[in-house]
Amino acid sequence: MTGIEGKVALVTGASSGLGEHIARVLAGRGATVIGAARRAGRIPRLACSEPGPGRIVPLELDVTDRAAVREAIPRLAGTYGWPEIVVNNAGGGAVKPAFEHTDEDWDQALAVNLTGAWTVSRVVAEGLRRTGRPGTIVNIASAAGLRPMAGAAAYGASKAALIHLTQQLALEWAPLGIRVNAICPGHFPTELNADFLAEEGFRDRLTRRVPLGRLGRLDDLTGLVLLLASDASAYLTGAVIPLDGGLTLRS
Repeated sequence: MTGIEGKVALVTGASSGLGEHIARVLAGRGATVIGAARRAGRIPRLACSEPGPGRIVPLELDVTDRAAVREAIPRLAGTYGWPEIVVNNAGGGAVKPAFEHTDEDWDQALAVNLTGAWTVSRVVAEGLRRTGRPGTIVNIASAAGLRPMAGAAAYGASKAALIHLTQQLALEWAPLGIRVNAICPGHFPTELNADFLAEEGFRDRLTRRVPLGRLGRLDDLTGLVLLLASDASAYLTGAVIPLDGGLTLRS
């Protein structure tokens, strides 16, 4: 796939799980990846999934801090170039019944999953607009944003809003050559859900709900991320793509 080597990419939530894998994949295809995370020390500077000229530059950044986002992106761009590929992956949220959600649970889910993606996207898009360059934004939403899932009131609502924002920005920014698409992962084992998956029988119950009969693997992300980040998807914008083994077909 073309259009990745030599580009600058910004990946949020890049210190572990899906975000770390995405950063490695893009670096492996020759991008300079600004790997942003609150735990930037965990991001390997030269970690690629395959041999290639790319690299990963760690950036300590909390996407809920709007002022920090507005300062950091232009500062890094002065050294490495303005991002033309953005993957909004930073996310999280409480898993508990709706009546047990606190105000903090609600506010934090919206701040990270929705407002953080909005702030990063807008800052990058404003720079692209000033220079007249095209770009591509990939929002990592969730299957929980497509269908209700138990215990995910704040998380699911924030991801559903992110899906709507994806299509709104795709519509408005298309004349600028900025494409915006969303991936909606299903159940992927990561550090964030390791405790839940370790509960007796829980992994088996999740797996039985997936028509393809297994949970997601990090490599399942690779092809879709490369497609959306590259020129191979030059005519694709506003797409919301489930990556869930058919999970949402059952809901």
